[in-house]
Amino acid sequence: MIALRCLFPTGRYHATPWGRHVNEAALAWPPEPMRVLRALIACHHRKADKDVFSDDALADLIDALAEELPIYRLPEAVHGHTRHYMPSPVKTTLIFDAFACLDRTEPLVIGWPGVVFNQKQLAHLEHLASRLGYLGRAESWVEAAMTEWDGQGANALPLRSGNGRHGAEGPDCRVVRLYAPLSPTAYEETRGHLVRNERERRSASLANKLKPAEKVLDNDMKEFLATLPERLADALTIDTSELQTAGWSDPPAIRRVLYSGPELGATWHGQRRQQVVHKRSNPTVARFVLAGRPRPRVEDTVRIAEIMRLAAMAKFGWGIVEGKRRPNAPSVISGYGDDGEPMHSDSHAHAFWLPEDADGDGEIDHVVVYAAAGLNGECRLGLDRITRLWIEKGGRTGDEEEEASAGGRAEWRLALEGFGHPGDFASASSLLGCSGRWLSATPYLTPWYAKKRFQWKDQIARELRERGISEVCEASNECRSLTINGRDRRPIHFHRFRSRRGLRQPDTLGRFVELTFDHPVQGPLALGFGCHFGLGLFAAK
Repeated sequence: MIALRCLFPTGRYHATPWGRHVNEAALAWPPEPMRVLRALIACHHRKADKDVFSDDALADLIDALAEELPIYRLPEAVHGHTRHYMPSPVKTTLIFDAFACLDRTEPLVIGWPGVVFNQKQLAHLEHLASRLGYLGRAESWVEAAMTEWDGQGANALPLRSGNGRHGAEGPDCRVVRLYAPLSPTAYEETRGHLVRNERERRSASLANKLKPAEKVLDNDMKEFLATLPERLADALTIDTSELQTAGWSDPPAIRRVLYSGPELGATWHGQRRQQVVHKRSNPTVARFVLAGRPRPRVEDTVRIAEIMRLAAMAKFGWGIVEGKRRPNAPSVISGYGDDGEPMHSDSHAHAFWLPEDADGDGEIDHVVVYAAAGLNGECRLGLDRITRLWIEKGGRTGDEEEEASAGGRAEWRLALEGFGHPGDFASASSLLGCSGRWLSATPYLTPWYAKKRFQWKDQIARELRERGISEVCEASNECRSLTINGRDRRPIHFHRFRSRRGLRQPDTLGRFVELTFDHPVQGPLALGFGCHFGLGLFAAK
């Protein structure tokens, strides 16, 4: 059967059931069939290629998906919540935010058994799935893909009498009521019945006052008919406030169905998110998850690193000192000393901004911020406030709240994975591993001009000595290319230049290098020109 495979990169799923207040901390789990279709509809209107997939094609796809109730393979989930007070000069209000806590690597699978799709519908569904940004509330970030599924492992099924399907079974299963769309035929019949009844009711009401004119009745019915469009896809797009204004207790295009599935747990039995508490020293690493479609390519590492630094600087703001614009950020973040000049210490203790392709698909999915000097409370507070990165097509970048220009912009969301030390993330990040063998992840560019007795190997050895890392045990090897997601990439394919004007750059070509040490070296390891912005970046092997 055709299915959607969904991963939640932040490990959380937010969804408030219909008719429930957010402060009840209730959670719609599994994701309601109606909610899944509404997410696809929203994705079509915001992100789909309208030259290829029309609104009529969307209506046909939604009709096909609504023919059958989906089945689910749910990952283990825990019902959690946060609570905070909304600031107010008059009265503070306590807010509850409920969510399901999930393993970021365990997919949620939603399949439609018995539904036969034509080729155009399959292409449309695959197109929308690849662009789906959230499922549930807007903070439920999702990465989805269309897939084939044989139904193996399904653990949340609709309860139906008389057809042999009785839902999932087991001591931990529960019965839950979900909202699902009506089938296209059922919606057409329901709509006709509701329109006739309402027209008759309003006609009778007007007849008791004065002889109604047909035009008066038609005008009176406009608001009601607006909540009952002809196509099911249009009916599912109607905003909740509009339905409530029209007097609907339940949306007219949906029905309540019973599902049987696993109970939301109270304790977590799967892989825990790593939390490390360092009481004696400040953490040196902040690791972020980057999400969005499409994600930036690993070849654009230096551009994403510069955007990340600008986003951090924006959170601390800017000031004017002696008539010059100066950053308010701590020097470990800004890279500027007390004199307002760039820091040139051999220890490189200020922040490195290191985009990472953790899964090897050729796209950046994490950003590592590393500062050997440590990230104090002020630094952590500023970094924790970074929630997105963006770059306009014209080249302007930042993290401020201005609207995009008419040319549009690329935007990605960020979620802080945690603070810690390199070893705390070694199992998940090759940049932060500990190894005696390291291979270039981005081109290495020499920081000094080459001379007869001062070539790139000599410059690497000098940098390692100055940083107190180690001498290279075995001679370094130069690699012609890297294989990234099945493609051979040479240094020329990477962006190798900083955007800062007037910057001296001794090497503009770059090379890939393999380093071998006589003992394991703890990452991150970034050398050469632009090393604080992801150039000369090495991965543990």
